[in-house]
Amino acid sequence: MKKAYTLSKTSLLAMLMILSVVFACKDDDKDEPTPTNNDPIVATWQLTAVAAAPGSTLPIDPAALVQCIYSLKLTFKADNTVATADCPTAVTLINSVIPISGAKWEVKDGNLILKDTSNNSKSFKYTLNGSDLQVSVDDAAVIPGSAAIDVILKFKKV
Repeated sequence: MKKAYTLSKTSLLAMLMILSVVFACKDDDKDEPTPTNNDPIVATWQLTAVAAAPGSTLPIDPAALVQCIYSLKLTFKADNTVATADCPTAVTLINSVIPISGAKWEVKDGNLILKDTSNNSKSFKYTLNGSDLQVSVDDAAVIPGSAAIDVILKFKKV
C-alpha cells in the first residue's frame, strides 16, 4: 500500500515540475508596437472635383475623358502607403502626374509628399478642412494633348 502512495507522490512531483517548466518558458521577444499615425489625412477620400486653379481654365471636363473619375477613392493608410479603388482608368490618368499607384506618403510643412515605387518624390500643397481635402497640383498635364495647368483635386472623406 505504501508503494502506491510513493508512486503517485512521485508522479505528482514530476507533473508539477513539467508544468512549471512549461509555464516558465514564455516568449521573451516583445513584439514592437506598430506605430500609430494619427494624422487626419489617414482615411479614405473620394475625388469629387477636378478644378482649374484661379487664373487657369480646364480645356475639357475630366469626366468626359474618364466617366468613373468621380468614383475614384484614395486611402491614405496609417503605414504611410496609398491604396486606390473604384476607377483604374482615373488611376492611370492621374498617376502620370501624381504618383498614387503603390505610393508612400508623408505630410511635412503643409505639403503632401508622395513617393513612387522608384522613391521619386513630388510635393503638393494641401488643405484639410474637416471632411474636405484639396490638393493643389502645379503644372499638371492631366488632359492628354493639352498644356499643363495648375489644378486643384477636391476630395471628400468617405
